[in-house]
Amino acid sequence: LPDGRVIKVGSERFEAPEALFQPHLVDVETPGVAELLFGAIQAADIDVRPDLYKHIVLSGGSSMYAGLPSRLEKEMKQLYLERVLKGDTSRLSKFKIKVEDPPRRKHMVFLGGAVLGDIMKDKETFWINKSEWQEMGVRALDKLGARG
Repeated sequence: LPDGRVIKVGSERFEAPEALFQPHLVDVETPGVAELLFGAIQAADIDVRPDLYKHIVLSGGSSMYAGLPSRLEKEMKQLYLERVLKGDTSRLSKFKIKVEDPPRRKHMVFLGGAVLGDIMKDKETFWINKSEWQEMGVRALDKLGARG
């Protein structure tokens, strides 16, 4: 720690990131990150799926856990083998996957939001100003609506 104290961390170091893959460990009934990603890619048009599998980019602080990129890649390959190839390992060599883990990914979410905010700063329909919020409250969000 900054003050010189040392804290020993045991199995907790691995239990926290494991919850990303197995949320039930922390009493959350939802699919893990690999399952969610696999489902999202498989829901895309069949023609773009190969490109999506080859361009997985991790971002945000939770992606900084050691071993997360290789674990995600391993689980994605396993899901593809089981659900798409129906266990046919002879066809697995044709499946290409790449999980990118840029060194500055911890801050990529903020940077992306900052860039988007700068690009959209002059578009009034993209923002709610203070007077709109004071006048309308949560109803002011209606002007943002679903974007098509």
